[in-house]
This record gives sequence, structure tokens and C-alpha cells, in this order.
Amino acid sequence: MENLLVEQKNSFNFLLKKMPKNIINSNNHIDLSNIKIGLIIDDVLEAIKKIPDKSISTVVTSPPYWNLRDYKDNRQIGNEKNPLEFVNKIALVGKEILRILKDDGAYFLNIGDTYVDQSLQMIPQKIAIKMQEQGWLIRNQIIWYKPNHMPSPVKNRFSNTYEVIYFFTKNDWEKKVNFNLDAIRIPHKSDFKKQNPKMIINDSKFINETKNKGASPAARLVNGCEKYTIKRNITASQKEISDYLKNALNKNNINIATLTKILGEEKYNHKASHWFRVDAGGSYPSKEDWKELKKILKFNDKYDNQMLKEYKYLQSVESHPKGKNPGDLFIANTAKSKYKHFAVFPEEIPELAIKSCCPENEFVLDPFAGSGTTGVVANRLNRKCILIEVQKDFAKIIKERIKDIKIL
Repeated sequence: MENLLVEQKNSFNFLLKKMPKNIINSNNHIDLSNIKIGLIIDDVLEAIKKIPDKSISTVVTSPPYWNLRDYKDNRQIGNEKNPLEFVNKIALVGKEILRILKDDGAYFLNIGDTYVDQSLQMIPQKIAIKMQEQGWLIRNQIIWYKPNHMPSPVKNRFSNTYEVIYFFTKNDWEKKVNFNLDAIRIPHKSDFKKQNPKMIINDSKFINETKNKGASPAARLVNGCEKYTIKRNITASQKEISDYLKNALNKNNINIATLTKILGEEKYNHKASHWFRVDAGGSYPSKEDWKELKKILKFNDKYDNQMLKEYKYLQSVESHPKGKNPGDLFIANTAKSKYKHFAVFPEEIPELAIKSCCPENEFVLDPFAGSGTTGVVANRLNRKCILIEVQKDFAKIIKERIKDIKIL
């Protein structure tokens, strides 16, 4: 196959590499079918246009902060004349991410704030509002607390110890949810119930209720004792029970209307039909209804144990066996690195984002790759990854850290 020499705008000789012609398809988008991890060296607003629509599962990034560093490149983001220009540029990147992100995808944006005339500019919040206007949902405003934060000489305000990470999704995300909470749960330190056993009493006002009353202590505890509910342990599906009852009807040569009359129309007119449905309106017969059905339809005892036997369940908030939700406070030190990079992203942050929102073998994108930490984590977690970086010094670092990366 004829090969094409791909060269980025600034002619970074150390990164020249032969790539197949079909790396760019007819839509001027990169063909991602044979790419495990790739790097585009270019201005982010130009580079991101090469990525196909709805091809990225998760975006994790930390753009350069406004007015903090000058990398002597007129294509860089972060050197705008004022915060508003910076906010608008980050929003332009967000608009492109909206195009390339899958419908069930996620966008994690870490952004810091800046002081002007001793006043915070509220840059992260302004970006978040701009993103909402574009059609993004803000799922979380996560606080990244840095225990090893930089010491501050200020004496007229508190030291800055955290940064904000926004978790964005498309506004139709609830239709196709891709959030794997189990992958990021934090193990419980102890089992409170085993350490503090309580009596089970029968005089609860919630007795015979089938729903857990939730977090209210008053709904769970009376005189130091735990309440319980009485429930059946039905493992058969709604369809399985429905088919079983339909078969019994056929054997007795009666229909639902006739069954309703036998049971008593006044009580069962709007009830019996639900036992034969398999949609959201379906329901299981109660213990008493099952007994009545058994008398009429004379079916066997195949499901009697599930439909008639009741158990007592404690009315307490049980700990999830895999651990708890990590919450919206991330505690992670800024990473140490042998490379010259002013803001080293800790691996814990992209790891949480990728594990929770990007299935294996799907694509992660970092449009401001820096030293390539997102790519390193994605590679380790068996995810594909596209990195974008405009600075040739950072591109060299990425090449050192990820040996098999392709230059796109």
C-alpha cells in the first residue's frame, strides 16, 4: 500500500511518521478503526475537527489556565486578552466535543480560576454556564482537594487548596445511561450493623410495608430497635408468572374477563388483568390472590414457595456489598514527574472518569493532553485513546511515556 508522510504544521521532525493513506476518510475525519492510541499535534480547534461524529465515549482534560503560562505559541489557549475570550474559546472546544461524543458519553473538565485585582474571576463557573447554553447537562461539580497544594504567601484571604472538575453529559443522557458506579465504589471501613446489633420488634408503624423507608432515622428506629417489613422473595420474572397463569387459564378454558367475574368484579375488575401483563403495568398477585387463583385454576405448586412464603426484612439502610459511592470530593495530590510540566494531572482523576464512564475498548479523548497522563491511564485500563497537544515539548514527553502511540 502506498504510504503518505504525515507532517504537522510546525514540521516537528522528531515526530514524522509514515501512515497509510486511509488514515483520513472521505469526510476528512481520521479513520479510528485500527487505532489503539493516537496523538494529533496541532491547535485543538483544528485537530478536533478530524475526529468523527459520535466516536468518543469519554473526554477527560485539563486545559491551560488563563494567564498562567506563556508557551510562546500563538495557537495556544490560555493567553487571551481577558477571561471572557478564554471562556469563549473553551466553549468552542466544548461545542466540538458535543459533536464527537457518543449519546451516552461523558465530559470531565478540570479548570482552575485566576485572580485579577485581588478578585477571583469565576472562570470555571462562567464556562459551566456557557456549556449549559450549548445544551450540556452538568451532572456534578466535583471538588478536587489537593493535600499537597502550593503554599501561599497571602495574608488577607484563605489559601487555595482545591480546583473544580465538571462532569458534563449530553442533555438526553438519561435515555442511554453509561455510568458504572460499581467500578469506582470505595470499600466500607467497617460493618456498623455487625458492631451494633439491634432487636427486631413487631410494633412498627411500617410493619407490612414493602418499601424501605430510606434515610430518615425516625422511619427506621423506635426505642433503639429496628423496624422490619414483610416481603416475599420472588425470583421468577413477571413474564414467567404471567405465562404460567395464561397457561392455567387455557387449560380451564376461561379468559381473563370470566376469571374476573369468578373472583368478584367489584374487587378485581381493575386488578386481575395486571397479572397477565408483561409491560410496566404488570404486577404479581398478592399472597391472598394467589390462594384464590389456585382454588379456581387448580394449578400445581411450582411457584407456591415464592408467591406464598413471606420473610421479615430489617427496615435499615443496608451498605452496598461493593462499597459506597465516592461522592463529589476527590482527594488527590498533584503528581510528581521527572518531566518539565507546570501542572501534572494525577492519574487518580482520569482513572475515576474512565472506569465510571468509558467501557473497555471504547475511545477516551484528551484535547489538552499535556504530558499525556490521560493516555497513560487509558492504555493501562485497556481503553483506546486520542490525545491532542499543540506543544512540541509535551509531544516529546508523550512519546516517551507511551511508546506505541501513533502520530495522526
